[in-house]
This record gives sequence, C-alpha cells and structure tokens, in this order.
Amino acid sequence: MTAEVVARWRLENCRALTQRANGTWAAERDGTPVILKYFTDDWAYPLRVAATLRERGWPVPEPIEEPLAVPGGAWILFNRLPGVPRQASEEERRSRGRLLAEFHEAATGIAGQRGGFAMPAEVVGDPELEHWLRVHEAVRPEEGGILRRCRDEVMAWFGEHPGVDVPCGVIHGDFTSWNLLYEDDRLTGVIDFECTHHTYRVADFALSWRGYQDEVIRGYQEVRPLSELERQLIVPAYRAWMFLGLERELAAHHRTGAPLDLSWQITHIQRIRTTGHAG
Repeated sequence: MTAEVVARWRLENCRALTQRANGTWAAERDGTPVILKYFTDDWAYPLRVAATLRERGWPVPEPIEEPLAVPGGAWILFNRLPGVPRQASEEERRSRGRLLAEFHEAATGIAGQRGGFAMPAEVVGDPELEHWLRVHEAVRPEEGGILRRCRDEVMAWFGEHPGVDVPCGVIHGDFTSWNLLYEDDRLTGVIDFECTHHTYRVADFALSWRGYQDEVIRGYQEVRPLSELERQLIVPAYRAWMFLGLERELAAHHRTGAPLDLSWQITHIQRIRTTGHAG
C-alpha cells in the first residue's frame, strides 16, 4: 500500500490480509469498513466478471471509486460485504460444491480470456516454463525434480487427450470457504476474484477441492453431473494450476535473485500424489 493511495481515498486503520502480489487490505474510510485490493494481470477482467455476476443477482464486491491505474496494475477500493465464512465441515464442503455449480451456470456467456492466463495444456506446454524448470532443477535438484516431473506428467496426459471437449467457461479461481460470506443461512458475499479466467470448468476444483476435499466434487455433481472425461481431467487441471505464473517467478529468481518460495506448489503436488483420486 502506498501513501498516495491512503491519502487519495482517506484510508485509516489499514491492515494487510494477504502477502501475495495481488494484495488485499482491510481499512476504514470515514468510519466505514472498506477493502483495498491491488490487481496485476489484466485487472479490468475480474471487474467485468464481477459486474456481470452482480447484474445476475450474485453478492459480489463493487468498486466505490474509479480504479487507480499504476504501472503494472491498479488499486481498487471496494465496499466491504457483510457476513462471515462458514466453519469448515463435510456439509459445508458439499454445500460449497453445489454453490460452485450454480456459480458456473451464472457465469455462462461471459466471453474472452484474461490476459496472462491460458488453458492448462498451454500453461504446462510453455517452452519458457520448461527452460526455467530445468534451470531450477540444476540448482535445487529435489524441489526442481518434483516440479519438472509433475509438469511432464501433465504434458503426457494432454498429449494422450488432444482437443479435450468438456464444458468451459469463466471460473472463480479460489472458491474456498473463506471466500464465501454468510449471515445465518443467507449468502452475502462471494469475494476474491483475483484468479478468475476462462478455462475448463473443472479447473475450479484446483483450489476449492485442493486434492482432498472430495465432498466439494460430490456436491457439485448433485447439481451438474460430471462426464467421465471431466472426472479424468480434474487431476491434470489441478496439477497444471501449480504452474500458473511460475515461469515468471523462476525467471525473476534465477536472473535477479528475487525471493522464491515454492512450498505452496510442492505441498499441493505431493498432496495429490498421496490421495491419487478425485471424488
């Protein structure tokens, strides 16, 4: 957060909610709770997705100021939606799966791909990614080997299944319990659209399912049953998610010495190897 943004929008009591590149802060303005976000890749895209969903009756954050565009991204000030996340449980996960299927239906017809994002096969097939994975493996053999082997397995799956024909559309990207707000049993907020883009719908299980929350998939199928091919696609799409934006991180680290923490990717890759199934 910059002093310019704080002064421009008269923000007080600011506190960081995440440490990611697309940062989020809670703050107050004139005594009213607000949320400040910094978006990088194609920041207008998530605003367009949220606006369309809002028109269709979904409770999503709405900007209360014009975005402040800066080199590399934009600052956006939102109203703070009421409610709190539900406590994680088997029933919460199944309910979340049903809601995810309804979300995908509501997002039908939103066209176009977000800049900086691609379909899973394109993500893992990027020659620059392959190059930097091998550079990284030479320096950190264990960590780099896990990543490179995972990437090779995903490439092999898509090589055996060219032109995958399954439902595609706009996904949320992080349909987790903490991004869904409720007051009693009423949904009051669907938040955090920083990873929304166009891809296979089952790719939304990457972070909502996380390799072990099978109740999410079961709940989804209560609303929209998955084809056998979609079920097979869940794991490759999940693994491909681990490589979104990774080429840039690896390049920055090995070129300039920028900090690099791949524990999130490694944890998720190893988790799917342990569970070995989807739903």
